[in-house]
Amino acid sequence: MNRDRVVKLKDIADAAGVAVATVSAALNGTGTVSNAMRERVRKVAAEMNYEPNMAAKLLKQKRSRDLGLIVSDLPERIFGSGYFMPMISSFIRQCESEELRCQIEYHDPASSKIPSLLVNGLAGGVLHGGTISPAVRKFLEENPDFPFVALEEESRYNLLSDYELAFYKAVQYLTALDHRRFGLVTGPLEYRRQRQIETGFLRAVDEFALDYRPDEWSVRLPLKEDAATTRGAVEFGRKLFSRKEFPSAVICSDGRAAKGILYAACEAGVRVPEQLSVFACSSQAEAEQSFPTVSSIAWNAPEAIFRGIYMLKTLIEGRPLKEPQILIEPTMTIRETTAKHIG
Repeated sequence: MNRDRVVKLKDIADAAGVAVATVSAALNGTGTVSNAMRERVRKVAAEMNYEPNMAAKLLKQKRSRDLGLIVSDLPERIFGSGYFMPMISSFIRQCESEELRCQIEYHDPASSKIPSLLVNGLAGGVLHGGTISPAVRKFLEENPDFPFVALEEESRYNLLSDYELAFYKAVQYLTALDHRRFGLVTGPLEYRRQRQIETGFLRAVDEFALDYRPDEWSVRLPLKEDAATTRGAVEFGRKLFSRKEFPSAVICSDGRAAKGILYAACEAGVRVPEQLSVFACSSQAEAEQSFPTVSSIAWNAPEAIFRGIYMLKTLIEGRPLKEPQILIEPTMTIRETTAKHIG
């Protein structure tokens, strides 16, 4: 054995012929591992010269009360973002209110490097926002007991927004305002949020027997660069409003797309909200930077961060989580782009 090589839990698991979770439980004194198995794993670990990393030592000695937030995306997509900036501000405010120290780290999900907050021992637990990189997933596989809670991503412990329910309710609200003809501007179905929005929309259309013509009144945009997304929505809107009959309400799964629809409506002389109502999945800041301001469904950052920190503290204290996965309903805000349908 090369003594300069860092021995990981997975190495011990492979040598002992057990799962990584079993190794973690045996070495940390947690779980329901038998005494015989515990001794067997510890003997293998000792033979391999295993040394717990600093994070594990600090957690075991309960010296660290710091909480970390990893923001995983490209810098140009983070600053000014309607998703990441509310996340960061809510995290700082909640930590301050609970007198917890906090650290924030930016991470490129394409990088093979493991974020420092996971390995430097200075954070007792970590909230993660954005795409979970392969490097981070590998770390979690090898360190299953590290307190880690993901926001809007699949993980062992996570918080997810229930966009399906939220957009079902948005269509229900518009139906109560006498809207019967609906259009949909959405994005790639590989994204969970896009799938959920479309599912909630289609469920409401079916239950309320609404007029929806997918070949004429819907489009799926790539949702990549801001300008391209808005331009794609404008082009779709121009075709939509040139038709003899068009929807009285359009649901947009992206705030940039909503801006494009509003521009095309203005260009075509379609009055908002008298002739057209628009609902979008958009942050508060983005929705209020349009004219007219857009009625929106927004990620409930304060609630998600509050509950995420509670989950982290529970994991740090070694207590079991009754709900390892929590659904949070997004926030609906009615603004100037929705009104009762006339005509």
